[in-house]
Amino acid sequence: MRRTIGWSWMAVAGFAVASVGLIAVLYQGVEPFTYYGIRFGSTQFLPNSTAGLALFVAGTALATAACLVDARRTAQHWIHRLDWFFALVGVAAIWALVAGFFESGRDRWVWHLCCLTVLAASGWYLWATMVIRLRAGTLAETIFWPKVFRTLPLNQFAGIFVLAVVAIATFVLVAGAQSAVQAAVRSGPYRDLSLTWWLIGEWGTKVGLAGLTLVAVAVLCHSILSITAAKEAAVEARLREERFRAELITNLTHDLRTPLTSIVSYVDLIAKLDLPEPRLVEYTGVLTRKADRLKGLIGDLLDASRASAGNLPVRLQPIGITEILSQVAGDFDDALTARRLSWVGPPPAADLVLADGGHLCRVLENLVGNAAKYAAPGSCVHADLDRSPRWLRLRIANLTVEPLTLAPGELTAQFVRGDAARTGEGSGLGLFIADRLTQLMGGRLTVTVDQNRFTAAVELPIPQPAASQPVSAADPVRR
Repeated sequence: MRRTIGWSWMAVAGFAVASVGLIAVLYQGVEPFTYYGIRFGSTQFLPNSTAGLALFVAGTALATAACLVDARRTAQHWIHRLDWFFALVGVAAIWALVAGFFESGRDRWVWHLCCLTVLAASGWYLWATMVIRLRAGTLAETIFWPKVFRTLPLNQFAGIFVLAVVAIATFVLVAGAQSAVQAAVRSGPYRDLSLTWWLIGEWGTKVGLAGLTLVAVAVLCHSILSITAAKEAAVEARLREERFRAELITNLTHDLRTPLTSIVSYVDLIAKLDLPEPRLVEYTGVLTRKADRLKGLIGDLLDASRASAGNLPVRLQPIGITEILSQVAGDFDDALTARRLSWVGPPPAADLVLADGGHLCRVLENLVGNAAKYAAPGSCVHADLDRSPRWLRLRIANLTVEPLTLAPGELTAQFVRGDAARTGEGSGLGLFIADRLTQLMGGRLTVTVDQNRFTAAVELPIPQPAASQPVSAADPVRR
């Protein structure tokens, strides 16, 4: 700690010696400073110009060395974390302002002392902070505008607009500072500078307004960066939560499958025994049905977690979708007949889509099964195809018993079911799994609701003509 403080004081001492040397050079050999040096009687206390130049060089070297030695620690101080661009612009504006005050009070030595102190302090701060940031490697990260243009890239209108405003305001400020200094210097012994007029007419309009413009743009861009960072943090937190939930569901389903397998096995053994008690047979049947449903729910949970995390392999190939749909609809003949539902599918055709066979089967099973569970008894389930040069859309529509009050986007969320009472056999994961699997295959699932008419549409890409032979319903596409 003492060594650190020692290096800091050595830098201060070096800058003080350099300032004295620079003052000696000015007041001993540069007009009009030599005139005021003789008038104030300060030349007799100052070294000559040659000695002053030597003091300036030696003091600057000493201060620079002290800054370099302690740069890595000092670079973390807030004064060296200020924006480098605004430090440059601010010092330029301060020097222009000091020129006016300097000229206004040129006949008073106290005014000379105050103005020279401000000039030396600001100038040595710029030098010291530049040396420290370069040595510590923090100069680039303390410039504000590159961060802005990473968020608002220059290939967008917002980025181009901000860059144009910053460039124009910076040019106006630098040119205005030069003009303000020249206006202050033009005053002479017979034409004193009107400080009020100069502050308003020269420095205020040419330097102050440009500086305020830069500050306003910087504040606006900082707000944009803060909002963007908060949004990215929220997205990252949501992704982290989803990953945690997927891992939790995966672990739970694996843990539940072991005891469930034992329950199913023992119930199966009991059912095979020739037991005379009819109630035991009835209870065994109930246990079998509930265990099978629980097994299906656990399978849905596992599939949902894998599909949500994108951990399922995908093998895309040309597939005849009408054949797969006919096979899936045939598997649900008993469920459709039990609810007196009529199935009207598309006519057989050689319509190919680029999809994963197992995933496509699961998507169609979930959509047809959803219609078999929730369609109004005695109604009709329609399936038709829309073709375009690059996409094929399969629509499955049915009528529900009651109008659906949920938004279409909510129906594809996890654990959402059309019946709020949850009296059916669904898990609330069918549409969610179908949506995720469709996305993994490069397609899209859309759901529309019109009163009690429910429509699910699957869009899948059509393979190019040079693709391989189609996969038919007879091929082993199921997993």
